[in-house]
Amino acid sequence: MKRNKLELFFPSLWLTGAISVCVSQPAWAQVIQITQVTEIRLETTENGLDLIVQTGNSSIAPLTQTRSGNTLLIELKNAQLKLPNGARDFRQNNPLPGINSIQVNQQSNSILITIVGTDTQPVAEVKTNPQGLLISLTKTEEMITEEEEIVIVATQETPPENSYAPPQEASVSRDGTSILNTPQDIDVVPGQVIQDQNNATVSESLRNVSGVTSGRVSTSSLSLTPVIRGFESSNILRNGLRDETQRFFGGITTNVERIEVLKGPASILFGQGNLGGTVNLVTKQPLSDPLYRIEFNAGQFNLIRPVIDLGGPLNSDRSILYRLASSYETSDTFQDFERIDRRFIVAPAISIQIAENTKITFEGEYLDAKTNGSGPELPAVGTAVRNPNGQLNIRTNLGEPSLTESESYVTRFAHRFEHQFNEQWSIKNEFLLALGYTPEETGNVFVLPVSLSSDDRTLTRLLADNPSQQTNYILNTSVVGNIQATSWMAHKIFFGIEYAYEENDDKIFFSNLDDIDIFNPVYSPDSVRNRFPFQDYYTTINSWGFYLQDQITFFDKLILVLGGRFDIAEQNFTDRLQEQNNIYRQDNVFSPRVGLIYKPIEIISLYASFGQSFEPVAGQSFTGEFFEPEQGTQYEVGVKAELIPDRLLATLAFYDLTRTNYIDQDPDNAGFQIQIGEQKSRGIELDIVGEILPGWNIIGYYSYTDATITDDKRANLVDNQLTNVPKHAAGVWTTYILQQGILQGLGFGMGVFFEGDQQGDLENTFVLPSYVRADAAIYYRRDQLNLAVNFKNLFDNRYFEGSRNDVRVIPGAPFSVVGTISWEF
Repeated sequence: MKRNKLELFFPSLWLTGAISVCVSQPAWAQVIQITQVTEIRLETTENGLDLIVQTGNSSIAPLTQTRSGNTLLIELKNAQLKLPNGARDFRQNNPLPGINSIQVNQQSNSILITIVGTDTQPVAEVKTNPQGLLISLTKTEEMITEEEEIVIVATQETPPENSYAPPQEASVSRDGTSILNTPQDIDVVPGQVIQDQNNATVSESLRNVSGVTSGRVSTSSLSLTPVIRGFESSNILRNGLRDETQRFFGGITTNVERIEVLKGPASILFGQGNLGGTVNLVTKQPLSDPLYRIEFNAGQFNLIRPVIDLGGPLNSDRSILYRLASSYETSDTFQDFERIDRRFIVAPAISIQIAENTKITFEGEYLDAKTNGSGPELPAVGTAVRNPNGQLNIRTNLGEPSLTESESYVTRFAHRFEHQFNEQWSIKNEFLLALGYTPEETGNVFVLPVSLSSDDRTLTRLLADNPSQQTNYILNTSVVGNIQATSWMAHKIFFGIEYAYEENDDKIFFSNLDDIDIFNPVYSPDSVRNRFPFQDYYTTINSWGFYLQDQITFFDKLILVLGGRFDIAEQNFTDRLQEQNNIYRQDNVFSPRVGLIYKPIEIISLYASFGQSFEPVAGQSFTGEFFEPEQGTQYEVGVKAELIPDRLLATLAFYDLTRTNYIDQDPDNAGFQIQIGEQKSRGIELDIVGEILPGWNIIGYYSYTDATITDDKRANLVDNQLTNVPKHAAGVWTTYILQQGILQGLGFGMGVFFEGDQQGDLENTFVLPSYVRADAAIYYRRDQLNLAVNFKNLFDNRYFEGSRNDVRVIPGAPFSVVGTISWEF
């Protein structure tokens, strides 16, 4: 009954906001004219340097030019940076003799251009044209003291080179709302962090975010099942669109520009999904300036990984742009006999500026991955727990190296159509098709540990093969409108419709296999026998989503967010082995969102929010009971602050989450699942990311997570801690690159990551011990050359990343070294 009341209450709240818009309609004639800056670049001239700020053919807005000391300030009112890569500022140090720096920054409702002279004011000539603004700087040290006003045009550009400064807007917000103006925690792992840490997988990169662990898979895996705020999440997006294939084949970072993590429920934006949070992979986009980058990585365990990243205009007026990213990896691993035969990815993208306000982007991605000789996870006794027979070597392979192999292929195609009707209204149409394929017999053959005998050394095993096919496509159309209702109240309307189709064909076959001695493994590939089908499921999900949100700003200080989404999800579940288990069901769910933001000053926001989530669940229990949709509720309060405007962002969040109808393995009936009554997670998270000084970057976090079972049919589990969730975790990674002198370009990186004790299973029968891991790096970046050496797990600490159960504990990788050389031209 409580939920029904909420469903009636929050639509009424939104209706109140809608009525206020309608009442204010006569004042809509006073709309805000926003100038959008689409490109910023520097060009060398005979007399100095030109700063070119392009706005297309939009109207020129008035700009004030002010001189103070050795600084020239140009402020463009009612202007917005709208760069292709989502950059929030532009910075160039020492671009010209006599010029110390040039910066272009997004302010609240304006763009600020700051030009700082070395000893005196810079001499600048400002010109305007229908396409934007031209600022010509000359090589002189003359003093200019007079103040003047001038009419000029907008701005845009890429982030400072090698900077961790997050973008002003996160694409996961969908409506272009800035991170500061979003009433939920959004954390960003910039692409520069991924490069500096030499992270080949997304899971490796997610260790930089508070409240996130890799869960039940290794960070080296291409699979993604992160645990966020205590709950495992399958919400993996690609450029804001849900892609189920990303969970199994989405972990390569070659084509990733940055990673965004939206904490808490996101059903208002993306429909069905888990409560803990959402991971959005923002891919590399076409570039307006030429980029030709080749890279070669080599390191421990025979690692070889060449990479190319190309981009630029395809015609003279830069209306057609492209990007091409590709890599090929082959290596051994720290586990005996395991080998990555290949991880190949190629990702082309092309954008076409059809008209001044209309653009379409096409993207593709093809992934081909194959491994051989993989071993299973290790028993808890002998790794996380003391074994009277001794300590188990983490390199031990308890599988059948001559039998196990994995092969998978993924193809993705997407388009994004964007049109700006005017300065207030825009529309976006997005489509994504993803096809994942794991062939039968050779696609995914692995050894499954079953149990460890009482002698603490004999492991019972099964040989499994798991062919599968996945198809999903999603079509989303959304509209954003900015309306100045009165002089003190503005509305940002966001509404749309989304259709999604998911198809999953999943089979599992088991074969009996001889036991193995974990301390003296003797392989027995000839003992495979009695192959039998265990699972043969075919599932389809059709879903429609209709969403509407109003972001109301009062006096530029107070922001009220009211929204809701109605989803219709149809599921067809077919069990080819037991037809009596076939299920068809339809779920109709309304998901509300309420948020409040107060900004005492422009760079600080205090926020509070309420949201709900739902996730359709197909299947039934051992007793034949059909599963109900999983549901979740979150309350969150926090503060966000730009400690250094446009460069260093910090977020502090407090949250309370409740999840019901969670699905877990049935401990009493192998192969079946049960629905748990209720789980809660409460915690505190602190994140910081950005650039402290030119050349000095940092990303760090602390999290406290208390995730417990509060209601369960199994009474012995009540009050138990959830698995793979450390109560305390912290980490920091920082780099510094020398900016001048004979050692200019030399840099260093250092990171320390801590995770506290984690429960290894829901019964809380064993604990994964806390650990500290240290990483380091040395860089040399000069002109087009980039050299790097990364040291991972610097002190070779023994630790464990997560577990599935008491015979499937995941060891962390030991010490390794990776060298990188790249050339950009």
